[in-house]
Amino acid sequence: MALDVNDVGRADRIVLRGFDLPGGGWEAVPAPMSAAEVVHGDDLLDACLAGFPDPDVTASAESARFTRENALAYSVAWVLSSEAAAEIALATLAHERFATAFVTGMAAEVDPDTGAATLLGHVAGPVGGIDAADRSAAHRARLTAADADGILSIHLELLALQEERAVTLVILADSPDPMSPADVHAVAQRVAGRLSP
Repeated sequence: MALDVNDVGRADRIVLRGFDLPGGGWEAVPAPMSAAEVVHGDDLLDACLAGFPDPDVTASAESARFTRENALAYSVAWVLSSEAAAEIALATLAHERFATAFVTGMAAEVDPDTGAATLLGHVAGPVGGIDAADRSAAHRARLTAADADGILSIHLELLALQEERAVTLVILADSPDPMSPADVHAVAQRVAGRLSP
C-alpha cells in the first residue's frame, strides 16, 4: 500500500520523545546496528513480527534511542489503512509469540558470539492502569547478562497501544532495577495521548 502523507505526519507525531520519559538525563542516540541486521539484513523488531499486516501499513516511524545510565527507551509507530488492520497489528504485538521472539532476540544481542545473556523467562499480560488508549497490551521480561563486573539483571517492558488506525510499541529497558510501575504508566499515558488523529 502506498504511503499516505497525512499518516506519515501522524506516525512521526506518535513516537516516543525525550519529554515522555521520567526524570532527566536522557540522551538521544542513533539506533545501533543489531545482530539481526548484520546476519539477516533485518532488525530485531521486524524479525519478530510474523502475522503483522504489512500490506495495510500506510505510514510508520521509529523514535531515537534514548539512554540514561543502564536504561534504554524507544518506540515504533504504525498507521494502518483501517481500524480492523490496526486491531490485527495490536493482536500480533500482544501475542506471547511476539514477546518470546523479541526477548530471545534481545538476549542473543547482548553477546551473540558467546551467549552471555541467559533468558530467565517472561510473563505476558495486560499491565494494570495503562488505560489511556482504546486498547493496550504489555509484556514484562527479565534477563540476566554477564559483563566485566559480573551478572546483572535487565528488565524489559513492551507496551503496545492502539487507538483507531494507529498502533505503537514502546520498549523500555532498565538495569539492575525495573522502571517503576508509576513511571511506566506515565510514559504510556503520554504516548497514548498522541495516538488520536
